[in-house]
Amino acid sequence: MNETNLMLGVAGLPPESARNCVQELTPIPNGEFKKSINGDLLFLETSERKRYKSIITCKDVNSPLADGIWVGSQIMVGCIQNLWQAINPGEMKIRLIRPAVKESICAVNNFGDPIKFKQTDNEVELYNACEEKIFVCFRPWLAMRVIDFSLETDEWGMSGGWKLILEEV
Repeated sequence: MNETNLMLGVAGLPPESARNCVQELTPIPNGEFKKSINGDLLFLETSERKRYKSIITCKDVNSPLADGIWVGSQIMVGCIQNLWQAINPGEMKIRLIRPAVKESICAVNNFGDPIKFKQTDNEVELYNACEEKIFVCFRPWLAMRVIDFSLETDEWGMSGGWKLILEEV
């Protein structure tokens, strides 16, 4: 039985090292806000690149294996955080914005009822067209670079923790 849904493409997660993980996934800004002469707030995009920053923290008994996790190294991360996309009424399929962790995809209607679908590579296709919006949820696999990594140990409390700061490449 897995203690967490988190997956790291290098290094491992030994027993009692990744329970109670928290993942924060935030978009990396690709522009800046400016006020027009009329006082309207504008966002001036500098790129079409849409990337994420992630901060993963965990408090547990042990630390993960640090082998392969160095500042600047690139690792694959099977996220804890879900992403959502919509399939519009009458449409049958979408291409996911990121590759999905195996068996993490689900499709539901507005009431949370499951909708049958099939997956081929990075596409999700409904078996039947719907007259309502369908929501597709999945945990993404992200190619990320390690920005910072730290370990902590509470000797007397017999507990540990770690923090991993990453940015999508």
